[in-house]
Amino acid sequence: MLWLRNSSVSSRVGYINGTVINLYAPIPGIAQLDPLEPGQALQKGQVLGAITNDRNPQLETDRQNLVTRLAQAEAERTALDMQIASREAVRSQLLSKASSQQQLEEQFFQQGSERTRNELRQAQESLAFAKIEADRYQSLVESGAVSQQLADAAISRAREAQAVVAAKQNELQRQQTALAAMRQGLQLDAARTLSIPEIRRLDLESELVDLTLKRQTVSATIQEIQQEIKNLQQQLELQKKALIKAPIEGVVWSITNRTGLLGIPLTAGDPLLEMVTCADTWVTALVSERDRGRLRIGQQAEIQLLDGTNTNISGRIRSIRGGPGKVTAGTDVAVPPPDLVRNEVEVQVSLLEKPSVLAAGNFCGIGQSATVNFLP
Repeated sequence: MLWLRNSSVSSRVGYINGTVINLYAPIPGIAQLDPLEPGQALQKGQVLGAITNDRNPQLETDRQNLVTRLAQAEAERTALDMQIASREAVRSQLLSKASSQQQLEEQFFQQGSERTRNELRQAQESLAFAKIEADRYQSLVESGAVSQQLADAAISRAREAQAVVAAKQNELQRQQTALAAMRQGLQLDAARTLSIPEIRRLDLESELVDLTLKRQTVSATIQEIQQEIKNLQQQLELQKKALIKAPIEGVVWSITNRTGLLGIPLTAGDPLLEMVTCADTWVTALVSERDRGRLRIGQQAEIQLLDGTNTNISGRIRSIRGGPGKVTAGTDVAVPPPDLVRNEVEVQVSLLEKPSVLAAGNFCGIGQSATVNFLP
C-alpha cells in the first residue's frame, strides 16, 4: 500500500467541469421567456419562450423597393406590348397591300401576255395568207401570166409576216418569263427595287425583333422580382415570431435576461440564458509539473468527490496542458481554471461513469471539488 501511494500521482485541486451552451435571441423584438430557474432540467426541443416583432423596418423597406421595381417593370412590359401590337397592325396592313400589289402586277402581266398571244395569232394568220399568195404568184410566173416582179413582192410580204410571227413569239416568251419571276419576287428587266411599303415592312420586321427581345428581358426581370418579393415575404413572416427552444437536454446554468410577463426588447444576438449538459462533463485537476513525466493520455484515474458522500468515480486522462499563470482550458467552460501556481499543469479527466450525485438536479455536479489520484 505504501508503494502504491508513493508511485501514484495526486492532484492539488480538482473539480467537476462542463461546457456552457449559450442561447441568443434569433431575431430582434420583444422577448418573453417562461419562468426559469438555475438548475431547472430542460428537454431537447422544449419551448422556453418566444420573441415577437410585428415590424421589421429594413425588410419592409426592401419589400417596398421591390414592389416599386415590380410596378415599373410591369408598366414597361405593358408599354412594349402596346408597341408590339401597333407595329404588328401596321405590318398586317402592309402585307395586305403587298398582296394586293402582287395580284395587280400579275393581272397586268397576264393581260399583256394575252394581248401578245392574240397578236401572235393574227400574225400567224397573216403569215399563212402571205405564203399562199406567194405560192400562187410563183405559179402564175411559171405560166407567164404575171411578171417575176409581182411574185418577188409577194414573197417579200411572206417573209415580213414570218418576221412578225417570230417577234411576237419572242415577246410572248419574255412576258411569260417575267410573270414567273414576278411571282417569285424577282425583276428581270432591271435591278430589283423595293417599294416604299416593302421598305417600311422590312423596317417593322427588324423593329419587332428588337421589341420582342426587350419584352422577354423585362418579363424575366419581373419573374426575378416576384421571386425576391416572395422570399422577402417569407423572411418577414419568420421575423414576426421566433420560438426559443432548448437545443439540448440539460440544465439551466444561468439566466442572462429575465423578461417577466411584459417582456423586454432585445436585438438579434443578445444573450438569453446559459445551459449545461450532463452528457459533457469532466474533471479538471491541477498537478505538480514535477509529476508530468508520470502522466500520459489514456491513463486511468480515481476521482473522489469532496461532498461528504465518499463517492468514487473511475476516469481516464484525455488532455494535459501546462504553463505558469492563467490557463484557458477550452472555450465556454462552466468553471474557468484558477490561477496556477508555478510549475503546475492542468489535466482533464474524462468520467467513465456518471453516479446519481452528478445528475441534472445537482447541476450535473459541475463545480464540485474532488481529489484525483492517477494510477501508475
